Amino acid sequence: MDNQPAIALAKNPVLHDHDRSKHINTRVHFIRDCVDGGQIVLEFVESGQQLADILNKPLDHLRFMELRTKIGMVEINQEQQD
Repeated sequence: MDNQPAIALAKNPVLHDHDRSKHINTRVHFIRDCVDGGQIVLEFVESGQQLADILNKPLDHLRFMELRTKIGMVEINQEQQD
């Protein structure tokens, strides 16, 4: 996750102003419960290392190729199939 305020809110909602976070829906409360219960661990990942960008952001060709390699996808050429 590359959003430090979201990580802080999930780990300790008491630190945040209730008026600013009262709009948060039940999915976030579910995540908070999972963090509290130890089912998931939230860690900060720098934007440059965020592999999920390949799924949800428009990328230039070089960045796309870099992330594609990092997630283990390979290009299969027609020659490799024969």
